[in-house]
Amino acid sequence: MRVLGIEKTPEKRVLALGTFDGVHRGHQALLEAGKRYAREHGILLRACSFDRHPLEVLRPEYAPKLLTTQAEKEALMAQYGADELQLFPFTRETADMTPEAFLGMLRDSVSLCAVVAGWNYTFGKGGRGSAEMLRQDGLENGYDVMIIPPVMTEDGQAVSSTLVREKLQEGRIGEAGKLMGHPYELYGTVAGGKHLGHAIGVPTANVQADPRKQLPAFGVYPCRMTVQSGNTLPAVMNVGTQPTLPSGKVTVEVHVLDGEPELYGQEVTLYPGDMIRPERKFDSVEALTDQIRKDRQAAREWIAAAGKG
Repeated sequence: MRVLGIEKTPEKRVLALGTFDGVHRGHQALLEAGKRYAREHGILLRACSFDRHPLEVLRPEYAPKLLTTQAEKEALMAQYGADELQLFPFTRETADMTPEAFLGMLRDSVSLCAVVAGWNYTFGKGGRGSAEMLRQDGLENGYDVMIIPPVMTEDGQAVSSTLVREKLQEGRIGEAGKLMGHPYELYGTVAGGKHLGHAIGVPTANVQADPRKQLPAFGVYPCRMTVQSGNTLPAVMNVGTQPTLPSGKVTVEVHVLDGEPELYGQEVTLYPGDMIRPERKFDSVEALTDQIRKDRQAAREWIAAAGKG
């Protein structure tokens, strides 16, 4: 996929507008509509977003963690139909742009044939730009505008990045994956740790994920771990602060169920299932070790069931 910054291009394009965090089913509906229009007119679909979540600039203390890192987003956008991804830098100056100026920037960046956006897309200072303003600008400047209605869950909720985060924060990984339309994953490099797992006979790999990535609720999860060789290993994942044997920080620790593969320095991807249990502090190392045996069995049962599904 071609990734652009602020450069201008003279080619005709369909622009898909959004934050695209998670590239969930709502985003996919938007991309599908844009791709269909682009193919009918023999042009390319360009997804347009910002290089960071606007709250990272406006109110950093409230900025959400990311459902997808930039690399993950690029791969998913290509998978779901975008030919190009344009990332405009989001700065204080960008935040102060009027809706009219923002639309002018879009028109100036490319030969604009059509715009596709979600029903709740807003733009410009204070989010004053709306779907109706997009439609009016399209009429005045000769490009088509497609506004995509929400994708709804079975219980009547609109699929959104906020809803996905809620499911992750409840440890309901399967439901989060259904909302996204693809598995939730954690990518990172195995780094050296304090080797606390080895001390109690349960060696673990310390996976250093992108610190901006949204982690699931603190707890223990069954997971599959894909390693650089391409092999997938059954494992148990612990996310949290290790309260019984504290490390002093939030960690993602993975224990491989079969064998002790050498993983240090490898890049791995974790695909967890629903939480087995929340993280808790045990009265003794012996009690923790006993619980780990139960966690291992629960993980094996999940992996066996998932393999049959």
